[in-house]
Amino acid sequence: MSNSIVSKRSYGVDVASYQSASVNYTGAKFAFVKVTEGTEYVNPKAEAQIKSAKAHGLMVMDYFYANHSASVSKARAEAKNAVAKAKAYGIPAGSYLADDFEQGPANSVHGAPSANTDAILAAMAVIKEAGYKPLVYASASVFRSNLNVARFVKSYGTCLWVASYKISGRQDYADFNYFPSMDGVAIWQFTDNYKGYNVDGNIAVVDLKASSISSKAKSTNKTVESLSQHPVCKWNIGAVAVVSNRKGAYVYTDSKLTKRESDKLKPQGSLWQVFGIENGAVKVGKNQYFDGRAVYVKANPIAYNSEKHGVVKIVYDHTHALDAPKADAGKVYPLKLNSKFEIQGRVGRFLRLKDKYKGKTVYVTGNRAYVVL
Repeated sequence: MSNSIVSKRSYGVDVASYQSASVNYTGAKFAFVKVTEGTEYVNPKAEAQIKSAKAHGLMVMDYFYANHSASVSKARAEAKNAVAKAKAYGIPAGSYLADDFEQGPANSVHGAPSANTDAILAAMAVIKEAGYKPLVYASASVFRSNLNVARFVKSYGTCLWVASYKISGRQDYADFNYFPSMDGVAIWQFTDNYKGYNVDGNIAVVDLKASSISSKAKSTNKTVESLSQHPVCKWNIGAVAVVSNRKGAYVYTDSKLTKRESDKLKPQGSLWQVFGIENGAVKVGKNQYFDGRAVYVKANPIAYNSEKHGVVKIVYDHTHALDAPKADAGKVYPLKLNSKFEIQGRVGRFLRLKDKYKGKTVYVTGNRAYVVL
């Protein structure tokens, strides 16, 4: 039986007709299968590869290779074709389906970035309407030069599948010191030769969740609209609880859940600081508890271990990186609102960032940049 949840930092592969019909690669937890290209070509191994991936317990996703360039009408037609084949081959609604946008014999990435983005967003709208979770695949250079990343993120949240290779040839593990930092990255394709199998290697940057839902239900189910909820919190908050129950969750006044604080449900996706776990209930305030089955808890490793790594999001405008972990640092560097950086550790309340400025290690004040969980 295939997985419905794959945790971040899990490895996966993507396959096409030139790979084996058997999808079974050491360490892989998910697999993308190419189903179509344009409106005419169908991967002859797609159905067998999907069945094999499911049989080996992988989360199965699919993609179509774009031939639409900057044409909105062609993009819609190609997406409809891919959706039809995905359904025919047993990819359930709620799974991920990607528009693979790269330079090819019948596809050009060199149109205006706005027009390219219009076309891909049109395809993604078709994918979403069919009940699938839309992704867009491209190389890091194409995302940066030929597309408008901000528009994808605004429309679909964490939806980028980005290719960027540290070296050519075999790579067994993803080196996050080389990670192609940009907003909205869900999956990173880090090699075209994973562990010597001559298959593309990918790593989940976020938790991947495939929900089996109907097309009719998708418009009201928020899990379709983004890969997963990724709360942000201050560096010194140890954990947060996210209400995951679709209808919401009640707050109780004791850990045995005998009395509700009120009959008003807290909405799905709302965030609460965690103060402890008692009797399986999650404590979120003085005499305030959630049923542990109605929420999921995300811990903040940065709060507990100053050497841990993670990702930080700039949450205040006019935030600066500092050249030293102190308020009166000699040099500062401006950081864009909502930009994200890799955290390489913490010095007190200062977060140490991956060096972005001419090889220098820089720091950001913890109350101006929140840790992404």
